[in-house]
Amino acid sequence: MRRVVIVGATDGLGRALAAEYASRGFWVALVGRDATKLQRVAGDLSSRFPTATLAPVVCDLRDRSRLEPAFREAIGAIGHCDLFLHVAGVMFPTDGETSVAAEDAETLDVNTTAAVVMLGLAANYFRLAGRGQIAAISSIAGDRGRKGNPAYTASKAALSAYLEALRNRLAAHGVTVSTVKPGFVATRMAGGRKGVFWAAPPEEAARIIADRLEKGHEVFYVYRRWGLVASVLKTMPRFLFKRVGPA
Repeated sequence: MRRVVIVGATDGLGRALAAEYASRGFWVALVGRDATKLQRVAGDLSSRFPTATLAPVVCDLRDRSRLEPAFREAIGAIGHCDLFLHVAGVMFPTDGETSVAAEDAETLDVNTTAAVVMLGLAANYFRLAGRGQIAAISSIAGDRGRKGNPAYTASKAALSAYLEALRNRLAAHGVTVSTVKPGFVATRMAGGRKGVFWAAPPEEAARIIADRLEKGHEVFYVYRRWGLVASVLKTMPRFLFKRVGPA
């Protein structure tokens, strides 16, 4: 029986992915910071998939001392791990003009530093095992520096670069590393944002992500059209991107 650890499994895309993998017969370790939400999600998935094996693990990614113990606990709860999937992230609303120091710091702490710690632990685990798969949710926003939310853009750019480096490091050890750049997903994080289009329902996004991870795709967008958008944005001249680039 295959086993997956999902970090950030209580809301949005993470919760949809937990349901998707439970429906596919995986044993699922659900990692989240809110114990009440975790129990609620586990109870909901148990009622929908009575044969599923689910293991809730509490971990606030802002608490650096909790990261490694939670990683060990999650794997121990399901016996071993075949896929480590890091979904958790934060994005604070912004006026597009003002930097808020505390929010910027938390964005980098959660989206980059905590993710790097957890993914590094997974990399060590799978390297020793000589097999396995790592995946994390990055963003098209990390492909270029966007003026609307510089800290979020930087956090995802760093995460994408880290995942590429892990991919190169682990290739010789039989470990696949995948970078997922969903585009817009119709979750609470995207709610109320201007310019949101082609927003995938979380359940559809989860199914597409799981299918493409199953095929071993290394870098992909949920809807392939986002790849075309990314190509245009990446090649847009700097002077033009300053004027018309997305926030």
